[in-house]
Amino acid sequence: MALETRQIEGLNHPVKIVKSSGNEAFAVNADGSVYHAAKDDNGYPDLTSFSPVSGISQVTDADGYDERARREDRQYYTFLKSDGTVWRADKDLSSFEQMPNLSGVAEIEGSTALKQDGTVWTWPTEFDSDQLPVSPPTASAIPELAGIRSIEIGWMTNLAIDSQSRLWFWGSTVTGFSDGTTLHQQDKPVLLTGISDVKEACITERSLIALTLSGKLYAASIDREAMPANAEFALLDSGVKTIRNGGRHIIMQKTDGSLWGWGVNKNADQGTGDYEFMHPKPVAMQKPISVSLNGEAVAMNNGVITKDGQNFVPLRSVFEKLGAVVAYKETSGQKMVTITRQNGDQKTVIQVNAKTGATSVNGAEVKLANNPFNVSGTVYLPLRFISEKLGATVEWLPAEERIAITMK
Repeated sequence: MALETRQIEGLNHPVKIVKSSGNEAFAVNADGSVYHAAKDDNGYPDLTSFSPVSGISQVTDADGYDERARREDRQYYTFLKSDGTVWRADKDLSSFEQMPNLSGVAEIEGSTALKQDGTVWTWPTEFDSDQLPVSPPTASAIPELAGIRSIEIGWMTNLAIDSQSRLWFWGSTVTGFSDGTTLHQQDKPVLLTGISDVKEACITERSLIALTLSGKLYAASIDREAMPANAEFALLDSGVKTIRNGGRHIIMQKTDGSLWGWGVNKNADQGTGDYEFMHPKPVAMQKPISVSLNGEAVAMNNGVITKDGQNFVPLRSVFEKLGAVVAYKETSGQKMVTITRQNGDQKTVIQVNAKTGATSVNGAEVKLANNPFNVSGTVYLPLRFISEKLGATVEWLPAEERIAITMK
């Protein structure tokens, strides 16, 4: 997509921006100050405009969590200071109070804190009373966890990696689908013996993803009634440097710098140029490819998609700039594209059935190497084939990741 970038006002060196489900957002600056996002006309956070928040300073990290009683819900933000203390504020960021039992903290995620001594502490967020308590809840240590170096806290499932690079699991597994979904709570952390030398880990959809120190990526299912200590991990890929979790998918960066995706791809999340619902095996993310015409960059609302080594572009993005007239007509069972270019006495007419791939040039049938396709309502056509039939010269410049089109 062609995107518009705007400079953020009020921040000079943000290190973290936190957005909540309650239409609030704030940022932590490198100097330890906190800034609150303004609201747009629809009441949503305007992430281009921030103003400073008074009452707190020396902040190194921040997060948020929800408290729930029978008749009341409330959202809080937590702030980790450089002295290792944790403070909280409500969504208005109008006042701050220190959380008891939380000192010497190195990391906070949700309602969980990792202390510098490797212990993990958590505090209650669900209350049986009608109203929420006024005072901040008191955190307590999780006795099974010691020597922990990192935590990954999700909305239902939690992970920890200890100093021996072992992986721990607690929280919920899940079974069933839709209205029949059931969460199975597992409060006591379990050491997973089926994986070792863990560098990073996360929960994606219904899979536990673990990256080892040797660059191997594994997955284990949490679609079960309980997570056993000997849960089996299947190898997904190797040569992986790091991973980022998108909730229903992951993006991994390999040691060669390339980006790959895995998991649910419903909204084209993985950058592969398609809307396949699921990629059960890792797929390479496409590098951004630019297009130029006679040396000038061609702006496109949707980018180039490469399939089987062939580049495709949106229906009108390039060919109209080559002097062609593009027409699209959809009838029963037919999606006809007609591209016409008049060059003096020479007229070129290209017809493509975007549904079947049947193509003709000036009435003569032509067999395409790869059929055109539709992505989210946009028809994609082969760039080189049509451009050259219209009289242009097409050159691929790999060093620049650019397709250079020349048209006299």
